[in-house]
Amino acid sequence: MDSARLLDLLGNENRRKILQLLAYRPCYVTEISDRLRLGAKAVLNHLELLREAGLIEDYTDEQRRKYFHVSDNIRLEFFVSPYSYGVEASTIMIKREPIENYSPDLETLTKLQERLWELEEEQKKLAQTQQAVQAKITEIMDACFKIIKEIAKDYFEREILFALLKKSQDSRALSINLGIPEYVVEEHLSALRDRGVIREHDNNYWSL
Repeated sequence: MDSARLLDLLGNENRRKILQLLAYRPCYVTEISDRLRLGAKAVLNHLELLREAGLIEDYTDEQRRKYFHVSDNIRLEFFVSPYSYGVEASTIMIKREPIENYSPDLETLTKLQERLWELEEEQKKLAQTQQAVQAKITEIMDACFKIIKEIAKDYFEREILFALLKKSQDSRALSINLGIPEYVVEEHLSALRDRGVIREHDNNYWSL
């Protein structure tokens, strides 16, 4: 899934409202139009865009009425920090238990509610752990950035070293990612190598 396109789609308030509505239950066009006070044509246009992106699907009931519903669990993450930026979209695969596997009584419903609360609490703890890890990453990146500023002799070396801090790359990848002509990148890579700051590998990749 193209995360950038998904982010653009969700930038529209009406499409977000449609998804929110469909997250509760399947709806047909007239229902969506009435609930959101949008014209049917506008609703259909939004639904088509969401369907093309794989966010929703449709089916037809016995009365030949077309219903729309959310197709799957999708997680969209947008993160920005002093040293990173990214948008990631992922589909969460789920295995639905047939309703026949559950006893249709209040005791079963209570047990399922307790399990749901346990999982939601676990989800909160994971989010807290993720935040703590990100804070530590930023702290370490701060220290690395200060060291790089001391080692680098100019702007180009600083940008190259910071890029190599994140992952090994060849001169072409560095040129594309940094927007610096490749011959300039190669000159600075050679200078950094000669000073013992970076290493060159057999496959023409460079690393700290």
